[in-house]
Amino acid sequence: MIRLDIGCGLRKHPGAIGVDVRALPAVDVICDLNRFPYPFASDAADEVFLHHILEHLDDPVRTLAEIWRIARDGAAVRIRVPHYTGRYAWKDPTHKHCFTSESFAYFGENAYSYYTPARFAVCAVRLRYLAEKPWRSIYGVWGKFAQWLLDRHPTFGERFLAYLLGGIDEIEVTLVARKPLRAGQRENCPCQAPTTLQTASRTP
Repeated sequence: MIRLDIGCGLRKHPGAIGVDVRALPAVDVICDLNRFPYPFASDAADEVFLHHILEHLDDPVRTLAEIWRIARDGAAVRIRVPHYTGRYAWKDPTHKHCFTSESFAYFGENAYSYYTPARFAVCAVRLRYLAEKPWRSIYGVWGKFAQWLLDRHPTFGERFLAYLLGGIDEIEVTLVARKPLRAGQRENCPCQAPTTLQTASRTP
């Protein structure tokens, strides 16, 4: 199984090939992520991680189109990005974008999916109130309540409660690459993506 950790920075997911623009300890392949194509064959990756990298890049749509090229049909693409209401959205001066829970529906799941031929099934979306463990216990209690609310009423929470709660830190998304079937190929169930149990902790 080939796993790619795009924009891995100082830490990468166990078993993944680390890809970033600088020669950091976790980086296996140095690559300018704003220049295409990336140095990987088409239909090569079974799983791709994009944890807090899309917000730094010039063109997230083109980036995801390139990830779609590299990914195999049925490959999981696991994304973490800042939510537009949260403190991480514009905290980092290198951020160029922030996102909503519906941002990733523009790759085949809504009527505006004409920006790119890349197609993904959106299999999971979670609004994360806190991206990091709070340093005071009272914040942890409040964070658990806010997360409980967002998990049960995500649409209402994002639309009406986000700013009242102090903003939502990040969004976790799992996409699954969908590609045209070749002769003799069986269709993959869109949301039965490979599962990674061990993940590297990386904050925005």
